[in-house]
Amino acid sequence: MRVTGGKYRGMKLTGPSHHGLRPMMDRIREALFNILAGFFVGGSVLDLFAGSGSLGIEALSRGAESVLFVEKDPRSLRVLRQNLRALQERGDWDGKERIRVRPGDVFHVLPRLQGEGEKFDLIFADPPFPADLWVKILEAVDGNQVLAEDGLLVMQVRRDRILPERVGDLARRERRIYGETSLEFWRCLR
Repeated sequence: MRVTGGKYRGMKLTGPSHHGLRPMMDRIREALFNILAGFFVGGSVLDLFAGSGSLGIEALSRGAESVLFVEKDPRSLRVLRQNLRALQERGDWDGKERIRVRPGDVFHVLPRLQGEGEKFDLIFADPPFPADLWVKILEAVDGNQVLAEDGLLVMQVRRDRILPERVGDLARRERRIYGETSLEFWRCLR
């Protein structure tokens, strides 16, 4: 697993070593960031179900100002922190990026972020597929109003899982199929 573009391009990331962690494949991650085309440059990113941190680190590499990683699994948190240490040790860390890690359950962290007045330009959600949390994520992001005006929520979803076109004030704008998964792009209608 490697960073596919930006200032950390080619940097090797530690992948999962435990059952249940399924990082987005490099080719899908590269396609995702080509679609985003710098949409988030200079903005804030929220990486839900962060796992190894590959999505948030890729966003940092390609110009995000800040990333907040949310992960509850202790094994995944160790992998994430290892990748963030490797990022700092590269020597080309400019220190401007604000990187935070919030250990905990996504559905407990989101209300706290709302209470702190946090808003994000880009939110990634790549939950474990067997848990089937996609609608619950949409409801939580909508209900806690953590997506900035003109922000974008991107979820990796099982290809055969068809979600509603709208959940609260969130509406799906696009769906792209990659093998057994799809990338879904959601915007706030507020």
